[in-house]
Amino acid sequence: MFDWVKSTGLDTSDIQVKVAATEDLAKGELGLVTTAPLVAGDILAWAPTSLLLNKDKAVDLWGALVEDLSDRLALILLLVQERFLHGTASKWHVYMQRLPDFNGDVSGPSFLWSEEEISLLQGSDGYGAALAMYNTIVDEYEWLNENLFLKHPDTFPAETFSFKNYLWAAANVASRAYGDDPSGTHLCIAPLVDFLNHKAGALQLTRFGNGIVAYAHKNYEAGEQVWVSYGGKSNAEILSQYGFVDPDNSQEAVYIRVGEHLPVKSNAQLELISQLLEDQDPATAIFRISRKPREWEPKLMPVLRILAKKDDLPQDAEEMIPRQEPELEASAYELLQQGLKTRENEYPFSLEEDKKQLDKLEKDPPADAIGDRLTLALKLRISEQELLELVMAYAGDQALRAKA
Repeated sequence: MFDWVKSTGLDTSDIQVKVAATEDLAKGELGLVTTAPLVAGDILAWAPTSLLLNKDKAVDLWGALVEDLSDRLALILLLVQERFLHGTASKWHVYMQRLPDFNGDVSGPSFLWSEEEISLLQGSDGYGAALAMYNTIVDEYEWLNENLFLKHPDTFPAETFSFKNYLWAAANVASRAYGDDPSGTHLCIAPLVDFLNHKAGALQLTRFGNGIVAYAHKNYEAGEQVWVSYGGKSNAEILSQYGFVDPDNSQEAVYIRVGEHLPVKSNAQLELISQLLEDQDPATAIFRISRKPREWEPKLMPVLRILAKKDDLPQDAEEMIPRQEPELEASAYELLQQGLKTRENEYPFSLEEDKKQLDKLEKDPPADAIGDRLTLALKLRISEQELLELVMAYAGDQALRAKA
């Protein structure tokens, strides 16, 4: 890999890492490991603009045919072209050979899993996320096939731009591409840099005019794996997009829904809640619950107070934003506790049962791919249920404090 990087003319004298097998997060994964001690602020890896795979290079190749596509779709098509059509003639051929095939070498994003394997995620937020991502990819491919591939078969040969190849490229873009913001602005794949694995608390990538750079967030000894942050993502998001679970994820989150987990008693309550929510249907509003109450209490607590109030609802929902009288405050937290318990009951097994099964798997690891994916599913379910237990305990404590 480094021989190829050097052959492109990139100065690698300040890069003290190598690509190596690292199974800290999931079986079969590759990462970057230091070849010498590094201190915080040192460069981990960088890729110049000339090496980036992005929409600009797709437009250079196909012109107006792809100009109106999103950065993501253009990048997927470019990967298919370079891997399956250009092959050994591709500028990125050596790099392409290091990318996962997702045929047992790595578990891969959960939207690649079989129906049986995705069912292992039932109860978790990762179940719906995996299905939604796969269905989106199917819809995208059907649209591209009708509007681009069939109209330009010489440019986009059917045997090359097959759904199988498109799905492979979509998985690599999902798990390796970097954008300037959550919506994927200036999305690109940065060879070598994209082998950096995720750890919450590490630094995110930095884009300069001449490329993308990753910096060390702490000191490293020789032989250590180095990390970057993929941003504040829950484990359901991480598994559906990247194919692993972070057991120490400080950004873990679960979602609860009005109606499904938080019962509504009257239309008057919904009308009040609608005053608080600008972009959601109050009858099906979704709230993100994280480890830090300050991240969700300001938005959720006024809704809980409205749902917990039995009568004398105010005309103005803003009256429910400040802390209320002790009885209502306690009822609001008790309602949250009940809603979280309803959410927890959606898992097929309890937290303790999942922990026992995971312990058994880790003591006697199965050799097949479904065993690897079962392990990841258990880790996700455990991580989410531990968070639910934590927040339920917090809500119970707050209810008692309100009554005191």
